[in-house]
Amino acid sequence: MGDAIIAFWNAPLEQPDHAERAARSAIRCQARLAELRPAFREKIGKDLAIAHRPEHGAAIVGTWIHSRFDYTVLGDAVNLASRLEGINKQFGTWILASEALRNAVGDAFAAREISRVAVVGGGRPCGLRTLPEEETVVRADAHRAFAAGLEEFYAGRFSGAIGKFQPIAEIDPAAAAYVRKCRVLSEQPPEGWQGVWTATEKMTRGGAGMRAIDLFPPPLS
Repeated sequence: MGDAIIAFWNAPLEQPDHAERAARSAIRCQARLAELRPAFREKIGKDLAIAHRPEHGAAIVGTWIHSRFDYTVLGDAVNLASRLEGINKQFGTWILASEALRNAVGDAFAAREISRVAVVGGGRPCGLRTLPEEETVVRADAHRAFAAGLEEFYAGRFSGAIGKFQPIAEIDPAAAAYVRKCRVLSEQPPEGWQGVWTATEKMTRGGAGMRAIDLFPPPLS
C-alpha cells in the first residue's frame, strides 16, 4: 500500500459502534497531526497533510492470499471509499465521508453536506459530508452561505450559486471549488441537470503538497 494505512472495524469481532470508531479515528488523526505539524515543518521545510475517507457498508472480510497472511476487506463500500481521497482533493477537504457513514453515526458528530458526487467506476450518486475537525476555521455564517450556495447549485442556478460561494471562497476551499465548477457549468450548461458533481477522473493516492492516509484499500483491477 505504499504510504497508505488501511483500517477497518467490526471484524473479526463484532463492534456495534464500528462506524463511530472509524469517524473518531479520522478526527483524532487530524488533531494529532495538527500538534505534530510544526515539528515536521522544522525538519523537512514543508507542511504535512493527510486525507481520510471513512466509509460504512457491507464488505467481505478474510485472508485472500494463501501463501501469506493477508487479512483484508473487499466490496462495493471499499471501492467507493478508495475513490473519496481524490474527491477530497477536489473540494480541499481532509475528512470526507459518505452519507452512509453519516447515517450510521447519527448525531454523534457534526457533519456539513458538501456535495452529491458521481465517482468514476461507481454506481448511483453518493452524498458526501465533511467531519468536524476540518471545519474549525470556517465560521458558522460561512456554513450558512455555503448551504445556500449548495441549494442554488442543486437547482442548476449556477450564477446564483457563484454569488453565494464567492464571498466565502477565500476562507472555505470547498466554496472556492464550487466557484470554479459553476463557472464551467455556466459556460456549458449540462442537459438533464440533476444536481450531481461528476468526478471526471479517478484520482490517485498522493499528490503535490499532500500525503494521504487511506482507511480502505483501492479497488481491484
